[in-house]
Order: sequence, then C-alpha cells, then structure tokens
Amino acid sequence: MQEPMPDTLTQASLGTLAAAVRRRMKHVVGTRLAPYDLTLQQFWVILVLLEQGPSSLHPLAQQVWMDDPTASRVVKAMVARGLLRTQPDPRHGRRILISLTPEALPLAENLKGLATEIRSGLVAGLAPEVEATVRQGLFTMIANLDDMLEAVPSSAPGETAVAP
Repeated sequence: MQEPMPDTLTQASLGTLAAAVRRRMKHVVGTRLAPYDLTLQQFWVILVLLEQGPSSLHPLAQQVWMDDPTASRVVKAMVARGLLRTQPDPRHGRRILISLTPEALPLAENLKGLATEIRSGLVAGLAPEVEATVRQGLFTMIANLDDMLEAVPSSAPGETAVAP
C-alpha cells in the first residue's frame, strides 16, 4: 500500500524532500528485492560488479556509498551465499579482487533489468532539462554538505567538539 504524500511536504525544505526521496527509493527497491532475498546493499554491489567488473574492496565500497567495514561484511555474506568470489589481485600483492560468481550472473542480469526499470521510473515525467537541473542541484547539495563536514574540527574519541 502506498503512503500518501503528507501535506507538509509541499512546504518542506530541500533536505526533508531529499530524505523523503531516499526513504521512498529504499522502500520501492526493498519491495522489489523481496523475491530475491537480497538486501539493498547486496543489490547495489551486484549491479556495480556486473556493470564495472571485478573490484577491490575500497573502490567497491565507494561506488555503493558504504564504509569499508560495512562493505567487507556485505561481501563476506555474499561470498558465503555463493554470489561473489574473492581472489588475490595479480596487480597488487595485498589486495583482493571481488567478482560475481558464474552462478550469480543470471541473477545479476535479472537485477540489471530491475535497476533499469527503477531508474527510469524514478525520473518518469521529468523533461531532460529538468532532470539535468535536479541532478546539478543534488550534486551541489552533496558538495555543500561535504564542505560543512570538513569545516567541523575533528575531535578525539570521547571528546566533544565545541563550536567557537
């Protein structure tokens, strides 16, 4: 059942609207993934590996917006399930390469179709110039938030940063 859009969103800030989009996106994708018994994170890992090929952990984590420890846990669970395999990276002695198993390729292709459907459904009804404007606005908001984060002095664990 679809939740109605609250009247309060018509006057909501951009941050609130961005959070609402994220929440709805997670709900739509999660609902579509239920038959596959996959998490959202596993879905995005499979898509990145299908579209970009084998990867080491850190670049993979960046591509799916996860920190390295979370990505490591997700990959470990997917290896145990037989969806991914890890092997030493021949170009770098201390890295491992993560890739889809041959058995996971049919699933990955199904998920690619699902992702295409979700991506196109997300922007349905937006003119190309509106989509470009929204994209640029979101990039700017991300950069603004990154700048705000960098402006906060870091503190040692257990300490509280105090604004000047």
